[in-house]
Amino acid sequence: MKWVKTTSTVSTSKERVMSGIPRIKVNNFSTFYYQYEYSLLDAMEAQEIPAPYNCRGGYCGCCRVRLIDGEVEEVQDALYDTVGDEILACCTKPVSHVEIEIPDE
Repeated sequence: MKWVKTTSTVSTSKERVMSGIPRIKVNNFSTFYYQYEYSLLDAMEAQEIPAPYNCRGGYCGCCRVRLIDGEVEEVQDALYDTVGDEILACCTKPVSHVEIEIPDE
């Protein structure tokens, strides 16, 4: 399953390949390039971004972030139900450039 949140048109597979390595922008932290870690959570940890998590399996919802822009795909099934533009960082990886927001709570 893919989640898409974008202000422009949805890109085709060819356009995604042409755009290169996905860029990840995290609110109040930094922008970095995805190095093909297993999940978005792993990518943030590799950059030493203090992303909240607990189970790493999509059960608890502690790693939920808001997808502001871009496209992600599921790498594992989640049992936690997200609402609106929320995604689970442990269960998704970027397909295109993405911008996410880690909640303050």
